[in-house]
Amino acid sequence: MIFNGILCLSLGTVMTVAPPDAFACKPALSMPRHITLSKENQARFQAYLRAREREKITQMVCSTGGKPEHAQSLVTAAREFEIDPVLLAAVTFVESGFRPRAASSKGARGMMQLRPVVLEVLGVTDPWDPHENIMAGAAYLKTCFERYAAHHNSTYLALAAYNIGPGPVEKLARSDAAERFVRKVLQAYNKWTSVPIPVNRECAGTR
Repeated sequence: MIFNGILCLSLGTVMTVAPPDAFACKPALSMPRHITLSKENQARFQAYLRAREREKITQMVCSTGGKPEHAQSLVTAAREFEIDPVLLAAVTFVESGFRPRAASSKGARGMMQLRPVVLEVLGVTDPWDPHENIMAGAAYLKTCFERYAAHHNSTYLALAAYNIGPGPVEKLARSDAAERFVRKVLQAYNKWTSVPIPVNRECAGTR
């Protein structure tokens, strides 16, 4: 999901000293040569990248109160629903501080603080189970991204909708509660990534 395509390594050609026009009739010799990794080596490289990804997310989660198994669930959910795992981790951190038994006065439950209506629609059987809650939270966030994908500030709108529920763009943009939530999520995200997202209501949409 996250790592697609064929990896090509560019290898420069080593050339010895020759007359100025030695390569004039054979320009290909002075061009970089490209090789394609075998399927076996592609698989090994992608496994290496997945391991590095898990390591990064695990360090991030454990440093903020979570456990290694929570990180694995975030990585699994990120691949399943094509969402940046760092963003999922940031949402989970802000929603519950990685506490599986977190609950709000409005009935939101679990790691990603899912409201009763979301739990019902997604068919969550145990909201207190970290893995099930994270997978459902990622599925819900995915629908929010899809709903506001056409807007230039889709990231802001998707996170706002996750927090207060989907609605008209104007409502999401005006909500102070949603803005506080989005700001906290993006501040956490920006601390953990080398590609920050602007923290304001008009931030550019990024997926």
